[in-house]
Parts: sequence; C-alpha cells; structure tokens
Amino acid sequence: MNIREDRRPTLASWPKRMYDWGEVPPAFQPALTDWDAAGMPPGNITLIPRIHQYSGAPEYVTAWFGSDVCIQRMAGGKLDVWRIRPGDVVQVGYSIQLIKCTVTVWLKDGGCTSFSYNKTKEDQLYPVLSLLLGQPADRQPPQRHPDSPAFDRLRQESYAMYYTSLLAYRFGGEIRDHLFLRGKNRNFLYILQRRPDPECFCAVTDAGPVCIITDFYGTRVLYLPDAAPCSLRVKPLPHGTGSGLYLRTPAEGESLYFCLLPGQEEAANAFARRWFSQPEESASR
Repeated sequence: MNIREDRRPTLASWPKRMYDWGEVPPAFQPALTDWDAAGMPPGNITLIPRIHQYSGAPEYVTAWFGSDVCIQRMAGGKLDVWRIRPGDVVQVGYSIQLIKCTVTVWLKDGGCTSFSYNKTKEDQLYPVLSLLLGQPADRQPPQRHPDSPAFDRLRQESYAMYYTSLLAYRFGGEIRDHLFLRGKNRNFLYILQRRPDPECFCAVTDAGPVCIITDFYGTRVLYLPDAAPCSLRVKPLPHGTGSGLYLRTPAEGESLYFCLLPGQEEAANAFARRWFSQPEESASR
C-alpha cells in the first residue's frame, strides 16, 4: 500500500542549537574538530534538519568561531563543506516565502552555497547571518528607522515596505539614501485575485547597497559589500516599451531587477547616478 508522504514542516524541522558535542551528528563532526579542540563555545553549532524525515532534501549544519563561518550540507549521502572567512563574500541573498528562509552566499573564488530553514527559529542563526554580512556575531541591528521626512514619506507610501526595509540594517547601521518604487501587476489573473503590486526598495548603507523586492511570492533581499563593485542603471526593456532598473553584480552579471512604470525613470536614474558607476563611465563608485 502506498502511503502518502506528508510534506508539511514540523517542529522536527526547526533549527536546533547543539550545546553538547555529542549532539552533533557524526557525519558533521570531522569538519569541526579543530574548532572544538581550539575551544569553540557551546551553542555555536546549529543543526538544520531536513523538512520531513523521508525526503531527499538536504540537511545542514552551520557553525561559527571567531570571525569564521562553516556551512555543511548533506544531500544524497554526499557531504559538502564551506569554510568562509572575512572578505570571502561578494554577495549575499536572503529570501522569505511564508516561513521558509533561504540564505545564498556567493564567494570570491566563484563558489556559491545556500541553506534554508524555518523562520520560526531564525534567532538561532543570527550570529552566522551577521558574520556572512561582515558584521560582528553579536550585532544587534536597529529595530526602527530614524525620524526623518524621507522615512515618513516611505511609511505613507508603503507601510509594509517601511518595516520590510528594516532588513537593510542587518548589513549596515545607517541608510544614507534610498529609492522606493511600486510596480504594477499586469497579469489579468493577478488583477482578478487582487494580489499586491510588487515593490522595490534600494538603499545605500554604510556597508554597501541593499536591494529588496516584495511581491505576492515573498521577499527577496540582496546585500552587496562595498568591496565588490556593482552597478545600477535605467535602460529600455529589450521587448516592448518602457524601461527597467538593471542591476549588475560580480556574481550574476547584469539582469533586469525591476520594471519601471511611466514617470519613475527620472527618480530611478537620479538615484543610480548618485551612488553607482555607470557602465559607460570610467569613474568608480
């Protein structure tokens, strides 16, 4: 008899800190024995179980010691290990879909790794996230925007983005400038179902640019360290009429980031030219 597989996440899939070396699954121990011998504090290791017991989904272990991060992924009986040191990261992606979070890390050597987890216990992974973003492991980012006319306008334009944009403070302690754009769902099905229009928030922080997009499917954030130059520019869409905001990063090259509505080109272009080098210009950001 075939038993239908239950793919819903359970408590067993929540990230779990390992406070005792014996709790760490044996397959993940060899990559961490040197840190353990050097005095890695209890609780620096977090196990991220697969979502459900019988799936072929990966299982992860993250750990940190000093300023270094170790990410291990076990999938299909194969173990992959990444040791990430300060300066190794050129780009970090962070996405939220309901309660599923995914962190993607692009490295200077061309490598890339990612791990997903249940957002309910995200606090277990804050030290790892902070280190990957070039911040101290114990950093406490601001929980509110400063009082200013710019953020007052943002709150009036989009209450949701006003709070979502707080994710930028995980990267930098100050937002020096920002651009907010609201798009338009052109799909007839979206209109019938009254799904929210997509929104874009680009910020320049003291650590580098942060780009956030929210839509019906969730939230996607891109953190771009200052040491890894990128560019943002407005140019015509390849098909049809209109313009788009194009983002070029060291890891992914140039791609369409957000479709602009008529009347948004001037503000988007002014923001891009204030803070980003343009491909046709020799000046660096």
